[in-house]
Amino acid sequence: MSEATRREGISEARIEELADYYDNTDLGDVPSEEATDVEIEGWELEQVSLKLPARDVKELRGRAAKMGIGYTTLIRMILRKHLRDTLAR
Repeated sequence: MSEATRREGISEARIEELADYYDNTDLGDVPSEEATDVEIEGWELEQVSLKLPARDVKELRGRAAKMGIGYTTLIRMILRKHLRDTLAR
């Protein structure tokens, strides 16, 4: 069981139940409602280059892998949190 699954409190039995449902259900047949009040924000990304200590990159890769995301995604998340928390004064 993954760390994220443990944190969310999802049992292996529930995961198997969900997997079975999605394996055997044509989602085109499942009724759904159109989301009309949801705003999806598009991010324009700009490529940047920076040098980080190798040990920091190794740590970022390890933490990102445990979270099931890419390490560059984790770097963006950390940066955005820092900008929101410390610079929004």
